[in-house]
Amino acid sequence: MLHSIDKEITQKLISKYGGSVPRYTSYPTAPEWKDDYSQEEFEKAIQESNQIGNDFSLYLHIPFCESQCYYCGCNVVISKEHGIEEKYIEKLKEELSYYGNLISKERKAVQIAWGGGTPTFLTPEQILDLASHISNNFSLYSRKDKIDYEYSIEIDPRVTTKAHLEALWQAGFNRLSMGIQDFNPETQEAINRIQSFEMVEDIVKEAREIGFESINFDLIYGLPYQNRETFSETIKKVKELNPERIAFFNYAHIPAIFPFQKKYIDEYTMPSKDLKTEIFDKATEEFVNAGYEFIGLDHFAKSNDTLAIAQRNKSLYRNFQGYTTHSGADLYGFGITAISDVQGVYKQNYKKMNDYYETIFGADKFKLCSSDDRKRREIIKEIMCNGSVSFLTQDFSDELIALQEMASDDLIRISTNSDTSSFELTESGRVFVRNIASVFDTYIRKESGHKIFSNSL
Repeated sequence: MLHSIDKEITQKLISKYGGSVPRYTSYPTAPEWKDDYSQEEFEKAIQESNQIGNDFSLYLHIPFCESQCYYCGCNVVISKEHGIEEKYIEKLKEELSYYGNLISKERKAVQIAWGGGTPTFLTPEQILDLASHISNNFSLYSRKDKIDYEYSIEIDPRVTTKAHLEALWQAGFNRLSMGIQDFNPETQEAINRIQSFEMVEDIVKEAREIGFESINFDLIYGLPYQNRETFSETIKKVKELNPERIAFFNYAHIPAIFPFQKKYIDEYTMPSKDLKTEIFDKATEEFVNAGYEFIGLDHFAKSNDTLAIAQRNKSLYRNFQGYTTHSGADLYGFGITAISDVQGVYKQNYKKMNDYYETIFGADKFKLCSSDDRKRREIIKEIMCNGSVSFLTQDFSDELIALQEMASDDLIRISTNSDTSSFELTESGRVFVRNIASVFDTYIRKESGHKIFSNSL
C-alpha cells in the first residue's frame, strides 16, 4: 500500500524517469512482432498448451460504438446503424468454432473478457446467442463451481439497459467494467463522453440488484479541463458508488497515431505535467484512504477483492487485459485486432474488417519468442506483478549495472552475491515500475526506429 506518495515522487524523479516506455502487457512488445505468420506454428502452440492442461483465457473484441470518444486509442467501428454487427458476429462464431475444436475440452476458460468498442452495442438477444455459442465450443465454469473464475465485460452506461444487464448475468458474466473517465461535465464534453453521475449510479444500482458483486471503473487523468478540484469531485462520486476495482490510466495523447485527437482535443486545455502529477498524487492518496490497495501501475482494488488477494499471494498475472488473478493462463483472442498469447507465441488478428472477413487464418502481427525472450518476459512479469525478482547474476550483468542508478535514486533495493541477484521495488519505485522493467528489454535499446509509447507518469 502506498503512503504519502506525493512526498516520495519528486519532480527530479519525474523528469528523469517519466518518459515514454511500454506498459508491458507483453514481452516482447507488439512493435517487435515481425515474424511471418504461420498457422502451423500457432496450432502447434495450442497443442503444447493442451498437453500442459492449464485453464485458459478467452478475449472477444466487439469493435462497434455509436460515437467516437476523443481520448480513445482502441480499434473501433463508429456507427449508429445497428445491423452492421450481424455479419461480424457470424464471422466471430466461425473463428470460435474452429479454435474451440483445437482446445481440449478437458481444460476450462477461467477468464473471459469481452472488450471493445462497446460490447453492449449488441442487443441482449445477440449477447445471449454469442455467449451460448462460446459455451457450446469451450468448457466453462458456472456459479455452482467453487472457484475464482472471472467472466468480465466492458459496458457503456450510455447504451446499456437493464435488459442488457439481465442478459449478461444470464450469460454467466460475474464482473462489469465501466468507462467513467471523469464526471466533470466540461471534460466530458471535450472528450465526447457525456454521461451523468445519475446515469452511472442507476446502472450500478441495477447491476447490484441483479447480483453483480464485482464492478470496475476506468478513470483517466490528463484529460482536458482537469485540475485538482474537478478531479477531487470525480473521486468523491466514485467513492460514493464504491466499485471493487479502479483502473486509473494516464491519457495517451498520440495524434500521430490517432488523428482525431489532434482534430478534437485542444492541447492547451490539457493539464500540465506538474498538474497531472498532482492529480495522480491526490487520487492515489484518496483511493488508499478509502480502502483500496495499489496493485501496480494504474490498478487499485479493495483489500478483499481477488486482485488484491492475488497480489498478496504472489499469483498476480499480467496480460493484454491488464492485471489479472490467473497466472499462467494462455490467452486466445477472437475478432479484429484481438491478441493471442499461447506458449510463447503471439498472434494479433487482422486490424481491418475486410481482411478479417476474408479468412480466420491470418494475422496482422506474429511472434515466436526465443528462449532469451521467454527468460526476460518472466523477469518483467515478476517486476510488474510482484515488485521483486531474482535472476542469475552472470546472465544479466549489464542490467545489474544499469539498475545501480535506480537503486541510488531509491527506486529499488538490490541484493547480490556471486551467483544470484535480486531486488525489490520501494514505494516510489512502484510508480516507475515500467521504467525499471524496461532495463531488461533488449528491444527498446536497439536502434530499430522510433516507437511511440505512453508516458510512465
